[in-house]
Amino acid sequence: MLLFALTIFLSAFLLFQVQPLIGKIILPWFGGTPAVWTTCMLFFQVLLLAGYAYAHAVIALPARRQGLVHLGVLAAAVLASAPTIFPPEGYKPEGDGVPLLQILLVLTVSVGLPYFALSTTGSLVQAWFSRLHPSRSPYPLYALSNIGSLLGLLTFPFLVEPRLGSVTQASLWFFGFAGFCLLCGAIAVQTTRAAGAGRAAERPAGDASAVPAPTWGLRAVWVALGACASIMLLAMTNQMAIDVASVPFLWVIPLALYLLSFILCFSSERWYPRVLFYPLFVGATAGVVGLMLAGADAGIEQQALVYCAAIFIYAMVCHGELYRLRPHPRHLTAFYLALSVGGALGGVFVGAIAPLLFSAYYELHIGLVATSLLVLYAFRRDQRLELRGRPVSAIVLAGAAAVAYTLWRIQSESPDSFRYIGPLAGALLCMLLFGFLWSLRVQTGPSGHVPQDSPAGARWVDDGARVNHGRARLAWLLPVAAIVLLAVNLGIEARYRTKEALTIERGFFGVLRVSDRYTHDPLQARRILFHGAINHGFQYRDRERQMWHNSYFAEESGIGTALTRHPKRKLGEPLKIGLLGLGSGTLLTYGRPGDSIRIYEIDPEVEPLSREYFTYFDRTEARTEVVLGDGRLSLEREPDQAYDVLILDAFSSDAIPMHLLTREAFVTYFRHLKPDGILAANMSNRHVDIRPVLKQFAQHFEWSFVWIENFSDDPRGVYAADWGLLTRNQAFLDDPLVKTRQGDLSGVSTDLRMWTDDYSNLFAVLK
Repeated sequence: MLLFALTIFLSAFLLFQVQPLIGKIILPWFGGTPAVWTTCMLFFQVLLLAGYAYAHAVIALPARRQGLVHLGVLAAAVLASAPTIFPPEGYKPEGDGVPLLQILLVLTVSVGLPYFALSTTGSLVQAWFSRLHPSRSPYPLYALSNIGSLLGLLTFPFLVEPRLGSVTQASLWFFGFAGFCLLCGAIAVQTTRAAGAGRAAERPAGDASAVPAPTWGLRAVWVALGACASIMLLAMTNQMAIDVASVPFLWVIPLALYLLSFILCFSSERWYPRVLFYPLFVGATAGVVGLMLAGADAGIEQQALVYCAAIFIYAMVCHGELYRLRPHPRHLTAFYLALSVGGALGGVFVGAIAPLLFSAYYELHIGLVATSLLVLYAFRRDQRLELRGRPVSAIVLAGAAAVAYTLWRIQSESPDSFRYIGPLAGALLCMLLFGFLWSLRVQTGPSGHVPQDSPAGARWVDDGARVNHGRARLAWLLPVAAIVLLAVNLGIEARYRTKEALTIERGFFGVLRVSDRYTHDPLQARRILFHGAINHGFQYRDRERQMWHNSYFAEESGIGTALTRHPKRKLGEPLKIGLLGLGSGTLLTYGRPGDSIRIYEIDPEVEPLSREYFTYFDRTEARTEVVLGDGRLSLEREPDQAYDVLILDAFSSDAIPMHLLTREAFVTYFRHLKPDGILAANMSNRHVDIRPVLKQFAQHFEWSFVWIENFSDDPRGVYAADWGLLTRNQAFLDDPLVKTRQGDLSGVSTDLRMWTDDYSNLFAVLK
């Protein structure tokens, strides 16, 4: 038993620890975008499905061949991953190609075979245990597997990541995997010998026809529930990472909550009381819709709390309904295979299909409505429940209709008011749910009793016997009306976000939207580029104002100070400027005759939008050049550029690409600067304070650090902005205007561990 326990535990631990480990390693290679983690999850879910299918097929082989086949898989996995799973440098992207396919290739080369071998362990080893020890239950091994999975996830952000570098992590993980292969190989040898000696227990004889096979309709519901849980996990994790940062902690916590829900629901039905989780389901939906309406105005704590709570509640509901629909134990392998198919389909939808089909992030909208409909359908088919036709149903429907009419009038008279009527919509949802629950009754009499351990097929009735009769139909209109309201609410929200858009482009790196905004003052009309919910630059529609220094790049801002007070600029000499991150192109307004501006932009959609919808490229006096690819990787491959000013303004929505703020990255930046050059970093962020990181780098590399903060000025289109400037140019530092604008850094502590490619800690710099 000990050998099996160690193998199962280590397999689950390694399986879930490698996901954030490898995800963090390749994150900088692809610009730090949240889509990297979504693609990783897609890869792992598909490979997990392949592992389950492999185990299902191997178990059907003769007993002696099972162990031999699996020994070959283990040997191949060890050879493919030795001596480390750290991806080869040669697989870093060159700037062209499809990022999704490039990520899948890197993952396949580095962890493909090891992850596949680990994914086969749970069902295969438990089947071997049952064959060798037919009198003992294998389910304690399943519980141990869940514990190992949770520990593997939670130890990474709290113990492994803060203490070990990525290279060390990858090497130690390989040694752990090699140890697992030895343990699993020993079990395979033991199983093969037992089969050869005729000691393997035969499958218990029984009448297979006594247990009806699950219908294809029921199998489809298993797949659909698994897919909905996966979609909600990935869509909300993606939403969290868009406006904060794509870091392992924000990946691990949602995944751990998802796994915890699976553990609770499949340990006992008592962990999933519908009377508790259905109201929570509605409350979570209202909270998520509220965050979607709030957009960029929601704080990081609010987003993390609501999205994580919602992920747990949705996962509990989906997995709870799955457990209620579980089949007879004889069909468990088909059941778990269906769950895996659902998880993989959810990953494929969010990671690959949605970016191709939709111009914006609509997968969360679809997931909310689909999950609600599916759960309601599963709920309706449970024969243990019935609805009584109560007068309260009619009263609630009448009240809901009145509130809905009020909402419609508000929306029709003032379309922009939609974002403020979310609480009324939430109240309406709760009203409908209350009426539904009030009409609900669990059958306790002999005619309605269904044993808890009966197979799902016995409860999966096609006529909806006790829930679709006469007066009860009125009560069923309540949740249906709630879901219709939800769909309409989400549809209006989506329209509100895109109604002013001139164009919307969705790619691997996010959603770009160009919109015109008009006010009572024609001179204030603006064309704005949005990345997600964040303004990434605008241009006045009035031609006289089109080349104004606006938004985060005003003349009094840090970057404005660097470009206008540089000693060469004051002497009338041209500047050579490097820019990481294009946006709308606002910084091109600083271009002067003789200047050259080399722009590094990772998103291939940005430059075409900037050239087509804005005039910065056409009207700048500087010579411009755009390099497609991640700015840091491009700089690493290039010879020294001798920039006078190098500007870091490469943000994904409002998230920080952590790989641009490491010691190794700054070594690269300084290599490309002239001795009297200036490195300018945009530190404007609602969630984090980067000053300690930059101040520490300045001290480490012996450069001077200047922090300049400017305030908003709406008539001029100037936003409040924070910029950090690192330089050794004493003439610039002695400039009276620079001294006047710089802020006080005496209270900024540098008592934190230096950020490197191996280590970074976002939570140390949260505001």
